[in-house]
Amino acid sequence: MLQRIQTLLLLLASVCMLVATVTPLAFFFFNGEPVVFEAMGMYRNGDLESSTWALFAIGATSALLSVATVFLYKTRILQIRISVFNIFLMIGFYLYFGFLIFNINPEAGLQFQKIGVGVIMPVIAIILTYLAIRKIGADEILVRSFHRLRK
Repeated sequence: MLQRIQTLLLLLASVCMLVATVTPLAFFFFNGEPVVFEAMGMYRNGDLESSTWALFAIGATSALLSVATVFLYKTRILQIRISVFNIFLMIGFYLYFGFLIFNINPEAGLQFQKIGVGVIMPVIAIILTYLAIRKIGADEILVRSFHRLRK
């Protein structure tokens, strides 16, 4: 199980999504005060300004799904399907993040400062999951070819 490259890829994708959920996603200024946008909420001067717990839930679910997929190594087709669903979940993370930024920014008068490291991590996780899907598919083809030879 751990000797397969797709296991390492899925575990790295899980780590990337965990990093995305616990690190800052963006930094803003509001009336000269710094505002930090994280997956759990927007913080102004260390105080919670508005909660974005759903973004955290999407990121944490994606990370847990990547780890759970590792243990389904006996059912490769199910592994592929769950990994594809996980990619859609990561894309949903970005869509919801964009929705929150465009929904909050015009009303609050926030001035964008810089992007945090957490925004880049889901892209890396998507790429790693895609590579894992390709490796799982190659394993499935190999197993089917051996099964065909046995008959």
